[in-house]
Amino acid sequence: MSDHGRFGGPRFAQLDDDYKVWAAYQRAELKKEKLWKAVVMDRLASGSDDKKADPVVEEWDEMNEAALATIQMSVKPVHLNTVTSVDTAKVAWNAPKGMFEARDNAQLLRLMEEISSLKKGDDESIIKFTSRAKMIRDELAMLGNPVDDNTRALRVLSGLPSEYGMLRTVLENKDVKLVMSDVTAQLLQFEQRNIARGSSKPAGGVTSHAFTVAAPKKPSDNKSVVCYYCYKKGHMKRDCYKWKADEAKGKNKPGGGRRDGGHGGGPQAGATLAYTASAGQRGSSKDHGST
Repeated sequence: MSDHGRFGGPRFAQLDDDYKVWAAYQRAELKKEKLWKAVVMDRLASGSDDKKADPVVEEWDEMNEAALATIQMSVKPVHLNTVTSVDTAKVAWNAPKGMFEARDNAQLLRLMEEISSLKKGDDESIIKFTSRAKMIRDELAMLGNPVDDNTRALRVLSGLPSEYGMLRTVLENKDVKLVMSDVTAQLLQFEQRNIARGSSKPAGGVTSHAFTVAAPKKPSDNKSVVCYYCYKKGHMKRDCYKWKADEAKGKNKPGGGRRDGGHGGGPQAGATLAYTASAGQRGSSKDHGST
């Protein structure tokens, strides 16, 4: 919205979207120029047959022409056709009013539906929820339909989820009218308690579980392990490749072809047993026992 120039035009903003502000300034301007009568009064009938000679009619025609020009200069180009397609200042004054009233009525219906179906979103905080309700209230007030504090508080309470059920019941059954600032403060306290309660309960379990999952397993010291089959370090018998190979060939079974006659203990143990057996055959049982 821009102002007119300095050459005798109106000093207020031209009509764009805010009809009520424009109408207030336009009315003041027409009254200041003594042209308001042309808007509120119809053209007077002439007292004689010669209308041009009637000074009253001439005065009204001049007033109407000046008022119409003033109205036409005070609108944006988008509304110019509305005020230039008429002959009197009265019609030019009422034409934008009807257009804007129709638009405001449609907007009013939309806002009334929004405030009646107001619901708090799942991820919406109390501050955002109450602020959204205030914006709707402000828009309704601009359209001439203000909502009182008690009604707005009740609309907010009706839009809360079930977890606010007890607090909502207490507030709705008060004997006095609700004050929105007090209701908002109690809702914020309830929200903070829920947040604190929700963060404290699962925090320990989640942290301990996360610690358990994230804690690295202590590696086993395989260097100190000795396989009692092949007597090599770094693995156990169940992981011994030689034992698995001998198992596959059947050497670990009784009578399976091993030199130690099926006894376990690996190749070194088998060699020891063979040496003992040969020594027993060569010497006597006494010597063997001594040995």
